[in-house]
Amino acid sequence: HELLPPIVAQRLQKAFPRVKMRGYYTNAALLLGVESRTSSPVRVPRDPDTLEYLSDPMIYPCGEGAGYSGGIVSSAIDGIRCAVAAVAAILE
Repeated sequence: HELLPPIVAQRLQKAFPRVKMRGYYTNAALLLGVESRTSSPVRVPRDPDTLEYLSDPMIYPCGEGAGYSGGIVSSAIDGIRCAVAAVAAILE
């Protein structure tokens, strides 16, 4: 817990005992894989209007892996936006 801000460490210390899973909260348990970023470290470039990949039309980079969101909800919203843009391009 030395790496986390005190408020985060305190909340985790209060929350873990509430998880009623055998072996989950013990003196031997380790917390691994703590993330320090909330989204992709890179962003795949896309046209701001069509949402298409700049180097190749009809490719729609979207979601967290492409650098356009930082979680489940924002990834879903970005995916919907790209799907709508792709359908619009096909119907043109």
